[in-house]
Formats: sequence, C-alpha cells, structure tokens
Amino acid sequence: MEPSSTSRTSRPATPPVPDPLTSSVPLFDPSQLPLRTWCEGSREDAVTGLVAFPDFHSHIPRCLAAALDEGRLVALAIGDVDGLKDHVERTNSTNPTSYGHLAGNEVMATVGATTRAWFREQPFDSGCAATFGGDEVILAAVVDDAAQFHQALGVLRDRLSAVLPVTVSFALMFVTAGDLPAERQRGWKHRFTDSLLATVDRTLFTHKAARRAGVGQGGIIAVTRPPLLSEPDQAGPDPVVLLPLPAASDIVRVVARPERIGGRDFLLLPCRGPVGQRGAQLRVTFPTGSSRTVVAYALRGQAAVPYAAVADGVTGVPLTVRGLRDRTPRSVPEDLAAALERAGLDWGAVPAHEQAQVLHLITEAGTEEIRAGRVTAAVDAVAARKGAAR
Repeated sequence: MEPSSTSRTSRPATPPVPDPLTSSVPLFDPSQLPLRTWCEGSREDAVTGLVAFPDFHSHIPRCLAAALDEGRLVALAIGDVDGLKDHVERTNSTNPTSYGHLAGNEVMATVGATTRAWFREQPFDSGCAATFGGDEVILAAVVDDAAQFHQALGVLRDRLSAVLPVTVSFALMFVTAGDLPAERQRGWKHRFTDSLLATVDRTLFTHKAARRAGVGQGGIIAVTRPPLLSEPDQAGPDPVVLLPLPAASDIVRVVARPERIGGRDFLLLPCRGPVGQRGAQLRVTFPTGSSRTVVAYALRGQAAVPYAAVADGVTGVPLTVRGLRDRTPRSVPEDLAAALERAGLDWGAVPAHEQAQVLHLITEAGTEEIRAGRVTAAVDAVAARKGAAR
C-alpha cells in the first residue's frame, strides 16, 4: 500500500548534517586551470584546483622537449609545505571539528588558490602549475629571464607565507637546449624529465634538512643546475641560466657542484661569476652549520669558491650564500683633508692599502707635533705619486 501524502508530509524533516569537507575542499571551474598551452585537456586536482599530477606527468615531457628544441629557456620549480603533518596533528588535537587530513586539505586548497592567482599574473606564454604528492606543487614554464622568474617565485613564497599557518619552501632549476641528452632512445623524454624533477626534489629536501639542522627559517628558495648527462663543455654553462651573485645582505640558497680545476677543488655555484680578478667576498654557510667569509672567482663565467672538504661521490653541496658590503674607506681626518685641499691633491689617487697605512700612522701619533709631521709626510707622498703619474 502506498503511503498517503498526508503521512509523507507529517514526517519530521531530517536535520541537515554539516559537511566538514565544504570548507576544506572547494569546487573549481575547470576552465580556470593554471595552464597556457601546456597540459591542455588535463583534469584538475580536487583539492588544489591545479593540474592533476598524472596528466602533468603525461604531457610535460613532450612540452618540455619541444620548448628546449626551439631554444627556449624553461624553469622548473617544486614547492613543499613545511611542517604540514605537525600542523594537521596540532589542529586535530585542539579543534573538535577537525579530523583526518581536513586541516591539510584547507592548507592545500589555499596553496592552490594562491598559486592559481599568481600564475595568472605571470607573463608566461607556455607553462602550467600542477600538484605533486600530497603537499607539493610543481611549476613549469617557458621564461625569458632567469633572475626575473627567481624573483617572481619569491613573491609566491611570500604570499603563501602571509595566508597560511605554515611556510612553503621551493627549489628550482633552469633548463636549456644544451641540457638535452645527446642519445635519444625510445622513452627518452620521460626519463629526461624525471631526472630533472628528481634533481629539483632532492635539492629541496636537502636544503630543508640542512635548514632544520641549523634551526633556520622555512620558506627557502634553493637553486640547482640540471644533472650532467655528458662531459661538461669547456666553454662552461650558458650564462643565461646563471643567477647574479647576491648583492649586499641578500641571501641565495644554492646547490653547488664540486669540481677540480687546475689541481684545486672548487664549488661551482649556479650564479654568474664576479667581474675582475679580485673576485667578490661572500659569507657562506655550509651543511655543517659553520659559516665563513670566502672569495668567489669567475671560472668560465661561473662563480666558484675554493673548497677542500668534498668527499668522493658527492655531486652537490647545499650552501647558503650572503652578499657582503664592500668595505668603505676610512674617513679622512679634517687636518689631512685641509692639507690636501690646500695642495690641490686628490686623496683617491692613493691605493686603498696605502691609505689604510697612512691613516693608521696619523691616528696613532702620540703628540700633535708628530701628527702634524705625519700629515705633511702624507701630503708629500700624494704629491710625489701625482708627479710620478705625469
């Protein structure tokens, strides 16, 4: 017997059950996937709204190889959320409505939304952003300037730090046609792409491990070079893929490649070498946590620092490199400056090391008479140098 309409309407309504996934897994418009020509037709990841990794992994080898064959510069970056497991466990223990990986879903949904917004702002004509594992993202794009992409990636890292309860660390590399394998047997595109992604991923976790050992901050950006597939060209790497050395007080985290050149051991940085023979001073922090000031030189256009502790089998050493300010010359005391002005002489004509010696002698003078005599001697020395230069 069919139930009457009266009995159906008189039955009390079932109260709605709150769905905790509503806030942690948003719905996406597939047409808004972060891609431009690369990986078209891919499915989106349900949590992040980025390109799903299986489709990325299927499409990207062909896209990458085609761009490199055209002589384009390709950037590959992987971002990993720092301390996501600890955040989830902490949230589950303090929030009664959170369970399982819901807190992680919320983080990754925000990572996806922020990455998609950032991607839309970039000038890429080809590229995409995809998921990688449960808490990683991959960025792949054709770029015109390596330093510009490095800066843009820093913007994404900082935006993520501002909207998340955790930080996101990145590692990246720049790939050129010169990095393509000479032998191209069946399936080479996937093997080549996997070797690049593996290098970036290992770089990321190597730096994260070094950071944890040194109790450093998260949100790092580490730079690496593609793996060597053959003997390196004597001309050195293409300068377009080398970042500038850090300016004063700037920090760059890199994986340096050990190499013996002229019987000496060096660490080659993925940065351009300094101009001139004097090199550039850098403050370098090593994997052990120790820091020291070293002089970087240009070897075949690439920055290199002397190193004597490379073990056999080591292919990359994680370094934190900070730029140092050039030492400013000591100020000229008033009595010396006045004497030089009266004589019409230029103190800058004296080499820096001689300036330091003269200023030290004047400063250490025990009496005013001795000081005046040393000032006069300094002026005479400058005049003699000026006469010798004529």
